[in-house]
Amino acid sequence: MNQNEAARAEENEGSDSLDVLGKLKTDVFESDDEKLALALGRPVEEIKAWFGGEDIDEDAQEKIQGLAQMRLGSEDKTDE
Repeated sequence: MNQNEAARAEENEGSDSLDVLGKLKTDVFESDDEKLALALGRPVEEIKAWFGGEDIDEDAQEKIQGLAQMRLGSEDKTDE
């Protein structure tokens, strides 16, 4: 995989995670950044930064997917 392909794959994973993060926030955590941050073990400022366009790191992406599987069920699993 060359650098461009790797960058696109990482961007797609981040975009997928952001979509799932938004669904978690609205459907599970009553649109509350603080509740979502607590569930992910991350600061509220980081959650807000992700929604503002900052990249979601790999560790956070894994936590988001795991939380989605527990709280949203199989409908929101993404292919890895």
